[in-house]
Amino acid sequence: INSIIVDPNSPTTYYSGAPAGGIWKSINSGSTWSPLSDDLPQIGVSGIAIDPSNSDIIYIATGDDDAADSYSVGVMKSTNGGITWNPTGLNASNSPFSMNDIYIHPTETNILWLATNKGVYKTINSGTTWTNINGLEGLNIKDIKIKPGNPNTIYAVTDKTFYISTNGGNLFSASGTGLPVSSGRLVIDVTPNNSKVVYVLSAANDYSFQGLYKSVDSGATFTEVATYTTVGVGDVFESKQAWYDMSLAVSD
Repeated sequence: INSIIVDPNSPTTYYSGAPAGGIWKSINSGSTWSPLSDDLPQIGVSGIAIDPSNSDIIYIATGDDDAADSYSVGVMKSTNGGITWNPTGLNASNSPFSMNDIYIHPTETNILWLATNKGVYKTINSGTTWTNINGLEGLNIKDIKIKPGNPNTIYAVTDKTFYISTNGGNLFSASGTGLPVSSGRLVIDVTPNNSKVVYVLSAANDYSFQGLYKSVDSGATFTEVATYTTVGVGDVFESKQAWYDMSLAVSD
């Protein structure tokens, strides 16, 4: 499974994306699932976004962003709860090879952000057109997160570098003093419990566990809060598969 999201307007409705098996829906908190993409060409789904003002509007970022089990055909959109899907302005003809996280602005739902292997894309017209002229052009963005309560602040990471935008994704700058000088992969998470807290999980260059880092100043500086020794991860990271199966979640 590449992604899972709970409908913001229906806590028993879940959507999940598979590396090459499309998007699936559950209306009973995950007890049973139904496929929503059997009428589409084979696709992976690595990111899902649901319009908080209208649960019938769903966007999916296609392709498998970890192992390239399927390649991207762009961002697809449903306006009927996933029954049917249509391409957006970022489609099979102009899509980056891979994409992952996709987010909708919590109040201005015509604005979305998308992480891809060619940078962070943004739309201000519900997916009709997309741009990525923001200082991250051509970079392989592995993860993005929006600061809770402040969608003008967006965090993004490549495999090695942490970036911040404070103007809604129009311009990103490198940040994150205290993070490792070199990493094989980084992922981020945030929590509405404290909007200034940002966690970054780092894998070493051989894709083993490197450390967990915490910022309490919205990503300006970080402190290492867990190491290989203190976590005691053992064989979990001995397999050195963080290039593929690496994720991070922080309690709300």
